[in-house]
Amino acid sequence: MRPSPRGPTARATPPKPKTALPPRDTPRAPQPGQDAAGPKTPLPPRDTPRAQQPGQQRAAHTIDPDWPCVQVKVAEMSYGQMWGGPPLEKALESWSADGDVSEIVDDLVARRTKMDDAKAMIAKFAKAAGDKRDEKLSMLFAGIFTEINAQRSQIVNGIERYSRKQRSLSEKIKTESIKIADTQKDMASQNTPEALQQQQTLDWDTRIYDERQQQLTYVCESPVILEQRPSTSDARSRRI
Repeated sequence: MRPSPRGPTARATPPKPKTALPPRDTPRAPQPGQDAAGPKTPLPPRDTPRAQQPGQQRAAHTIDPDWPCVQVKVAEMSYGQMWGGPPLEKALESWSADGDVSEIVDDLVARRTKMDDAKAMIAKFAKAAGDKRDEKLSMLFAGIFTEINAQRSQIVNGIERYSRKQRSLSEKIKTESIKIADTQKDMASQNTPEALQQQQTLDWDTRIYDERQQQLTYVCESPVILEQRPSTSDARSRRI
């Protein structure tokens, strides 16, 4: 018998068995670099209070209920924020004794003096100072800074008084509104002379409160406007 041209009969290779998946609750093998025991620091529960962030406590203590402005309250200025020259401790003590300096300081800090006029006055003053230019300009800035700082402190105190009056008026309006709501529940009670007077008082107080709130933006800008004068005088003197 002739052998089959296809050769010996080939046996079929049985398929390899698939690796069975572990149960869902089987612990996972540790990854490279991970301790088999798991993370060393356990995670806190979800309801654990978060640690206070740096600067958070300080910010909480600086909140002033009497300060209504979006600008951060700064009770007094520091000349280091706007002066680029030498230390001013000596000039701060001696500027008022110099007649030329004290005279021009009064003109420069006056609100009626425009910024362009102030720059021209400073340039003229520096030219007349001659060899004592640097000393005189330092004293000039010291005088402007001292006077503006005093004016600014008065404005800050005025803003706080303004805010306290607004808060007091707000409480008054709230009390008046509650009283009217409790005593004027029908048409008859709303038309009595006393009720009409109460409503008129409420309307007047509300109008005053609203008008003051509208002026608050301008009031809060007043310290910022004053701060520009010492900065301008320093920048101008360093360019002369």
